[in-house]
Amino acid sequence: MALVGVYSYPKSGNTWVRGIIAAAMNASAKVIPDLHEARLSEAREFRGYRFFKHHGGRDVQKWQGQDVPSTHIIHIRRNPLDVFASYLNFISANVTNTAAIPFDSVEAIAGTDLFDLYFSTFVVAGHIAPRFSVETGDYFSHNRYWMDFTGKPIARIRYEDLLNDPIATLGFLKDWLKLSDADLETMLARAGKGTAKDGKFYWKQEEKNYFNFLREDQIATFVKYRGEECRALGYDPEYLMTPPNA
Repeated sequence: MALVGVYSYPKSGNTWVRGIIAAAMNASAKVIPDLHEARLSEAREFRGYRFFKHHGGRDVQKWQGQDVPSTHIIHIRRNPLDVFASYLNFISANVTNTAAIPFDSVEAIAGTDLFDLYFSTFVVAGHIAPRFSVETGDYFSHNRYWMDFTGKPIARIRYEDLLNDPIATLGFLKDWLKLSDADLETMLARAGKGTAKDGKFYWKQEEKNYFNFLREDQIATFVKYRGEECRALGYDPEYLMTPPNA
C-alpha cells in the first residue's frame, strides 16, 4: 500500500489539498492525519493509498515515536510574500494569538513599526515563528529541499496554480487514485465547503494579497535580497513586483 506525505511550509495550502483528497473519500480531513496533532494509524486507505499531512522541511522517517514509511510525496509551495501575510494572520489574535509580540490582526498593525519588524524578520530569517521553524525550516531552505528532492515519486504543486487551474494541477491524482475530471470537480466542490474563506484561519485565499499590506519599497527590498532564491522556486522577481490584475 502506498503512503503519501502531503508536505508544505505553513500557510501554503496544505490544509486545502488535504481537504480535497479527503473529499474523494467523502470524509472529513481527519482521514488524512496531521502528524503534528494525530497518529499515522488514523490514516484511511483509499484505492491503495493512505495520506498524512506534515510541515517538515525534510522527508520524515520517524515522528514522535512512530515510523513514517512514505512511498510518495506531494509538496505545495506558495509565493513567499503571500505566505508572510497569511502566517502573520495565523499568529495574530485573529487566529492563534501565538505571536512573540502580540497583536490583534494584520489589518490592525499594517503600516506600523510592529508590522515592519515582522516583515524585516521574514526577509532576513525566512520565518516569523522561530519555535515552529525548528520543524519546518525557514521558508527558503524548506522549499529548496523539496524542489531538489528526488528520493521518491513527488508531485509538486503551486498554490497559485491550484487557484487558477485546479483540474490540471491535480491531474496526478487521476493517475494515482483512478479519478476522472468529474471526480476532481466534485472533490473541489466538497472541499470548498469545508475550507471556505472565513476571515480567520481561511483568511483571504487570494493570489498576491500581500499588495494590500506591503508598501512598494518593502516588496522591492525583499526582491533585492531574496529575488534570486524566489526565482529558483518558480517566483520571478518581476512576478512578485507586479500588482494583481496589472
